[in-house]
Amino acid sequence: MSYVKSIESSHGRNLPLDQPCTALPGELLTVRYDLDRVKRDFSPRAIERGPANLWRYAPLLPVDDVDSAVSLNEGYTPLLPVARLARALGLKNVAVKDEGRNPSGTFKDRGASVAVSRYVELGVKTVAHNSSGNAGGSWSLYAARAGITCVNLLPTDVQPSSLQHCRAAAQPAFLVENWHDAGRMVAEACTRNGWLNICTLKEPYRLEGKKTMGLEIAEQLGWKMPAAIFYPMGGGLGAIAIFKAFEELLRLGWIEGTLPRLFITQYEGCAPVVKAFDEGADACTPWGKIDIPPGGLKSPNPPGGRAVLALMRKHGGAAIAVSTREALAAVDELTQLEGIFACPESATTVAGLRKAIAKNLIRPDEQIIIVNTGSGLKSIPSLAPASFPIITSSTAIHA
Repeated sequence: MSYVKSIESSHGRNLPLDQPCTALPGELLTVRYDLDRVKRDFSPRAIERGPANLWRYAPLLPVDDVDSAVSLNEGYTPLLPVARLARALGLKNVAVKDEGRNPSGTFKDRGASVAVSRYVELGVKTVAHNSSGNAGGSWSLYAARAGITCVNLLPTDVQPSSLQHCRAAAQPAFLVENWHDAGRMVAEACTRNGWLNICTLKEPYRLEGKKTMGLEIAEQLGWKMPAAIFYPMGGGLGAIAIFKAFEELLRLGWIEGTLPRLFITQYEGCAPVVKAFDEGADACTPWGKIDIPPGGLKSPNPPGGRAVLALMRKHGGAAIAVSTREALAAVDELTQLEGIFACPESATTVAGLRKAIAKNLIRPDEQIIIVNTGSGLKSIPSLAPASFPIITSSTAIHA
């Protein structure tokens, strides 16, 4: 049973609940729930008795029949204390939300599972989007599980892991040379072919799946709020989703404390939100030439830029740019100190946290959450070559 009350349009449109809806340019579609009814029927204790995946939060998800959800047991990833990294940074309380444990190796599975589940209920047969890689791979897996089609537009430098997800799942994929054109190409293809456009913030349900990151963080902290969250930002949907979760929990009366400060990190070679934040702007201007490693954060004009900037202005925080060299070094640092093998785009958060400390934006005793959005296994070609000596059976081995 769904507790959805409405789909709210920032343009004031009345939107039906029983058919797919697509956002107009500049419009934000938001799923709203009957939180009074949720509060009457559920409690944090009831949630804690649920399954060890994101579907434990079914009352706050937009699916009618949870038993028929398209799932690969995604979500409920660990929140790992990282004491050695904290000490290296001069902090006392840092934890990593490790999204690399999801089925495709990234947090994209959350949005794919919930949105595909809802679109199957609504009779959708084909969806399409542009993805820098991880979402394309994830949606291909969930589309295959659901028996529908996901058309993927990917950049020419897409990571092989994402291509292999698309190939093995027999989902169509096309490589786009000029990434700035990808969003327009998807929109045109959807209009021409009658497909559903699921690009970032073009529909309301991907956000609801990603929202479960915030629900889990709150639960795993004992229904309390951290002081700050560090999040690697591409399109911005994940950051928006986490804070939507916090706001719903606050309205339910299930959490204590004020909402955390939001720190987003981007590569220096594609940092439109950092530029807008530093200039005091409330919206991003499109980034020019993109110069970042293959993988995530390839969003020159992030659809969620305005909303993320508003979150940072409201709750505090900052936008921080990180070089490719700093990100790759942070991959090794996090792995060596904590055994957490993160993708480079996620490792920007570690480098960004160090810069925030240097700017006195973080106090040593604050509870800090770093979101690792994907496994380093997704990004092997971008990392330093692994070269080790070849030995014979008679070689004396010394560490």
